[in-house]
Amino acid sequence: MRMLAFAAMLMCAAPASALCEASKDMNGTWRGNDGGIYYVRQVGNNVWWLGVSAKDDGKTFSNVFRGSIKDGILLGTWADVRGAAKGAGSLKLKISGVNAVTGWTRLNQTGGFSAKYWSKPCEDGG
Repeated sequence: MRMLAFAAMLMCAAPASALCEASKDMNGTWRGNDGGIYYVRQVGNNVWWLGVSAKDDGKTFSNVFRGSIKDGILLGTWADVRGAAKGAGSLKLKISGVNAVTGWTRLNQTGGFSAKYWSKPCEDGG
């Protein structure tokens, strides 16, 4: 019984850090389901990114993107700039979240862009 009480006390004393906060905008580091890390900068409705294959620091692919947000949709163009991939085209993405960005999903693409969804990695140490 004393052990159970001690365990309960430890659980209550531990800081709650398992939940991540959603971003106010698209700024920051995001992960794509293609194994890429995307470094995103948003200024107003304009968005830029550098996406690199995480497993080999961009040797498989490195791409850049520029687009604009309107009504929760991000439209823009992308191009591979380094690595084995040599594509370019357009992207239409749906931004998820209400009053915060929780991720985004590809609605349409040209040029063979492989990622279909992106999410923000939890960085709260939990």
